[in-house]
Amino acid sequence: MYNKVFLNNLDLSGPDYPSYDFITDEIWQSILNNLIFKLADSFAFMGVSKKADLFPDGLTYFSNWELNIIGLAEVEDDIVCKFQLNETCKANLLEYDFAVHSFKNKRFNDYYEFDQLCFFSKERLIVNYINHESMLCFLNFIKSEDELIENLEPSIKSSIVDSTTLVAAYESKRNA
Repeated sequence: MYNKVFLNNLDLSGPDYPSYDFITDEIWQSILNNLIFKLADSFAFMGVSKKADLFPDGLTYFSNWELNIIGLAEVEDDIVCKFQLNETCKANLLEYDFAVHSFKNKRFNDYYEFDQLCFFSKERLIVNYINHESMLCFLNFIKSEDELIENLEPSIKSSIVDSTTLVAAYESKRNA
């Protein structure tokens, strides 16, 4: 099994290494369409253990999502509600700004943000998107899934590294 990390325009050398850019809409859509949507059958938001968690204090952003509950899963010591990755959810997830929404509510300071989005293949967590880090972690990939990475655009593929490579870069910088 393979664990890899995507960081846009990853630079593992130079004075500010490791460094990377935020994920653009185009890259987000390409990774979803050409990799994640080919593997995943469900998804979950961290901190959301039931459908009602998506509708706090009148938030209606998810009212046009067809949210079919598949069950619960444990991710990083959190219990999350898994939703079927159907065509309606795919279309909404392709809108990169799905994570931040403007609406009027003093409690949430005019936005509602999901910190992490998880994708599953049956019971196996395969992708963890960490919104505030602009990072995609590909987890527990098997060889055939890893081969899909090879079919991505070269600019995207070059920013996907084995997780041990990223850890080594951080350790090298810390020890420098």
